[in-house]
Amino acid sequence: MANASPLARKPSAARAADTDGGVRAGAARRAGGRRLPEHLRSAQWWLAPFLSLTVAACSMWPLGKDEQPASSAPALAGPAAPSEKPPANAVNSVVAVVDGEPITVGDLRAYRRTGGPFLPEELRHDNRALLQSMIERRLLKAEFEKNGVRVDDATVERYIEGILRESGQSRAEIEVALSRVGLSWKDYFERMREEVQRVALVNLLIRSRVNVPDEEVEEAWENDPAFKQNEKLVVADIFLPLPADEAAAAAVRAQAAEVARQARSDFEEAARKHSKGPGAAEGGTLGEFERGTMADYFEKALTGLDEGDVSAPIEGGGGIHIVKLIDVKKSGRRPLAEVKEEIREKLYERRLQERYEKWASEDLRREHRVEILMTDLSGIAG
Repeated sequence: MANASPLARKPSAARAADTDGGVRAGAARRAGGRRLPEHLRSAQWWLAPFLSLTVAACSMWPLGKDEQPASSAPALAGPAAPSEKPPANAVNSVVAVVDGEPITVGDLRAYRRTGGPFLPEELRHDNRALLQSMIERRLLKAEFEKNGVRVDDATVERYIEGILRESGQSRAEIEVALSRVGLSWKDYFERMREEVQRVALVNLLIRSRVNVPDEEVEEAWENDPAFKQNEKLVVADIFLPLPADEAAAAAVRAQAAEVARQARSDFEEAARKHSKGPGAAEGGTLGEFERGTMADYFEKALTGLDEGDVSAPIEGGGGIHIVKLIDVKKSGRRPLAEVKEEIREKLYERRLQERYEKWASEDLRREHRVEILMTDLSGIAG
């Protein structure tokens, strides 16, 4: 236990927070039937690349749980047909028309097979959700064409490489998962091409409209408890391991008293010369920690110390510790200058997502003609 850290029993909350961050999807798994990798099924897939490059996948429409079908949205144009259940085998029955192009019952069934696996599991057999997805894809493809948004294969390859790198998955794993749901690498590749086109379209039409003023950043900083920091202690430690042999241990205790005397004159030098613990080469400095997050014996050694004070030798964790309180960082908020860009980025991503959802559900539909001809889709089986 010569190198045991005095902080090991209660890791600092600050240190624990450092482990949060980028999304790391696990390897493709088969559970509960045929499933795609996580990054093909998560609800934020279509927004992720231009928001935070998280690895995800899913639908292209913002549907609230209580929303009505697209035919009831105020942005939809065209007459609404009677709400009728289509005949079970009426594959040529027209469900909807997008810019004059029909979507038939057969199209919807086919899309369930090719597009359904990319949707969240609870939506794969929801005909309304499938129809919304088909409509959105058609509208977006029309926008790609209108705005000249084209993406070559090399760009798509680079995009996929980035996804695989971030998810920790391989192409082979993706291909296996795709094959389980009857899809090919080409299906995946073309879906990723659409996603890169979507990113380009967002950059062209939406990104420039999103702005986060300094006043909003400051307000978020003032109100968000995440930027409140508790008092932190900057500490250093000299660690002398205690041997099991009593006579040898007595000698170490005597040595500790002398080392403590030296440490009060020059702690860093004494640490480099005598300490067997972490940070010895840096003069014993361990970093900053909140009270209550350290081992009990270490907390006890710090009790009553002022900045610059050195404790008496105290035993714990397999040895003797001599602790110095280097600095006390008072509680308060993290300096705005330190977190300003972090806050701005989060607010920008949120605003961009909101703006995209409004564009996809309202603005985009106003520029196209969408007619829903069947509002009751419950009779359409796979």
